[in-house]
Amino acid sequence: MGDNKPGGIVAAAKNRLQVVKGLEDVEVSECESCSLEVTLNLAYIEGVWSRDGMQLKSKPNCRISTHGKKHSLILKRVALGDAGLFSFQASGIQTSGRLSVRGKVVQ
Repeated sequence: MGDNKPGGIVAAAKNRLQVVKGLEDVEVSECESCSLEVTLNLAYIEGVWSRDGMQLKSKPNCRISTHGKKHSLILKRVALGDAGLFSFQASGIQTSGRLSVRGKVVQ
């Protein structure tokens, strides 16, 4: 009997994963650092970062971190080859944004 209460439906809807702040298109200059951030409505959800469909892993010039609801990808010393479509996926949700890299002006 207790399973049919409307409050249970509301509680289930509140616990549904959603993107609060998604990725946006970003443009940076070559050799600069860049931070991409996603905020979810639930904390401590595991997610996957990718560029052009290829999963990314943390390494010295690519730092991936999670702090509660916020997921971050920091690229250090961005190169022209780092440009592309970056995506974050977690439990059936996805957000994407394009990173454009301007070449250094040589004088």
